[in-house]
Formats: sequence, C-alpha cells, structure tokens
Amino acid sequence: MNIAILGAGSIGSLIAAKISKFGLGKLLIHARGEHGSTIALNGIKVQGEENFSISNDDIIVSLDEVGLYQGLDGKIDYLMITSKANDVENMINKSKNLLHEESKVLCLSNGIGHVEKCIESFGPHRVFSASISHGAWRPEPGVIEWAGKGFISLGKSTDGPSFAEAEELIDLLSKCGLNPRWVEDGRILIWSKVLLNIAINPIAALIGCSNGDLSRPELFELCTSVMIEGANVARQERVNLPLDEELILRLSQVIDSTSNNYCSMLQDIKKGRSTEIEFLNEAIVQRAERYGLSTPRNHLLSELIKSINS
Repeated sequence: MNIAILGAGSIGSLIAAKISKFGLGKLLIHARGEHGSTIALNGIKVQGEENFSISNDDIIVSLDEVGLYQGLDGKIDYLMITSKANDVENMINKSKNLLHEESKVLCLSNGIGHVEKCIESFGPHRVFSASISHGAWRPEPGVIEWAGKGFISLGKSTDGPSFAEAEELIDLLSKCGLNPRWVEDGRILIWSKVLLNIAINPIAALIGCSNGDLSRPELFELCTSVMIEGANVARQERVNLPLDEELILRLSQVIDSTSNNYCSMLQDIKKGRSTEIEFLNEAIVQRAERYGLSTPRNHLLSELIKSINS
C-alpha cells in the first residue's frame, strides 16, 4: 500500500509518523519551509500522548520549494490532503499525476467546500468525506506535540466510495492507533467538524489560550452560541444534524479531550500566517446570507480575525 500525505503540517506529520511504524510499500510526505527541511534531514519526533521518533530513511520527503516528488506517479493508493484550507486547491492540482484508476482521496483540512473541490478534480468514485479531531501542534520544526487523542472519521460523499472500499484504510489507521471510524452520511461528518472549528478556533486564537480554557462558563457560552448559528445554517442545507443538546455535549467533550492543545488558528496568528477563517466562520456568514439568516457572532469573529491578518 502506497500513501501520500500532502501539506504535512502538524496533523499530516502526526499521521505520517504513526503510519510509518507499519511496513507499508511507500509513504510520501510533501511539506514546506523549515518544518519540511527538518523532516527531510532528521525525520519526525512525536511527543505528548506518545513519545517516539521516525527516521527520514522510513519516508520519502518531498519539499514544496523543490517540487512534488515524481517517482510515485500513478502508484499512490491513498492520497491524504492535510494542508491549510487555503492551500487545498494547490495540493489538488499538484497531486493529480500521483493517482491510478483505483486510488482513493481524503481531505482532512478544516473548513467547508473541500470535498466538492476533490470530487470535481478526481471524480466522485475516488473521494471520501473525512475529518480529524486529534489535537496536534508544532513546538519547533520537525517536532509534533500530540496534545489530545481524537478520531479520524471517514464517510460516504455524494456518489462516493462505500464502507467496503474504506475497510483496508480503516484497518491500517486502527492498527496505527489513530482511532478511525466510519460515518455513512459524509455531510454530517464534515459539518460536525466545521461546527467545532468555528466554535473553538477563533475564540481561542483571539484570547491566546489553550482549548481547555474555553471550558470557563462565560467562554463556553460564547462557543456554544457561535456553534448554534452554524448549525442553523447546516439545517437549512438539509444536513441531518443531531439536536442542539447533543452538539453542545460534543463540543464540551472535544474541549476536554484536547484541553492541552493550542488550535491551529492561534498558531497561525502567532507566526504571522494567514488563517483559515475564510473557510470557517466567514463561510458560515456567506451561506447564512443565502437563507436570510443572521449570524452576528460568526460575523464579528470573522472580522476580528481578518483585522489581525490584514
């Protein structure tokens, strides 16, 4: 089995490190910057939930500054896109030559709209809906802090591959300890992750706190109200979400299980990088306008984050 992970930041590097411990065919990691060059020289070190390292001899590292490695063109069985949301389209365009007729694709990036872009580029028969709730961040290049265990969820996209076609990958991810699970309705899967992201990321980023600090009553109430605005939009799009009470319980559970994690949006702001707000809270506001819904908290958070980015 040959796997390619494109856009390997914190999450992609964590997945790569866990998978590399098992005897696959080939594992290609495409990264950039100091993090990518450090992986190419020294491999990946994981700390936190588990402590281990993998050698650069166990992986094929492709650097964005040089160009995508072409030695596995037409040989990748599973393509995982784990880049920032604003780089997904770029990763899609780079990866087309990697696939063969039976290859499968999953995008684990935050935000709305990525599954549709993958389907448009690769065809619906190749594309799973997917999301991840493991918490991870980079204290330094080449080092991943696994701050909280979660799940990798796979689901059926519109006209997409079935559970039977996911079993091989699910079995691998299970052996790797990445807690895979199957969700029959891929739209619920994507929206459930988006609702968590819009509730946690911008608030933690603006305050500069860990996820766990959001359990304080006044902050949790704000997180909840932001999430419910998003849930109302999802229901207008005929996404069969659970009741609000179940969504709120899930939000509390994720904040607790990733309490030591510093969300990606906070890391982006600290490092002067663009955030994913366009694909999260701002996307909620734009979709809400189609239905005549008011989303004042998502709008405010979007404007505040964008003012920092500008």
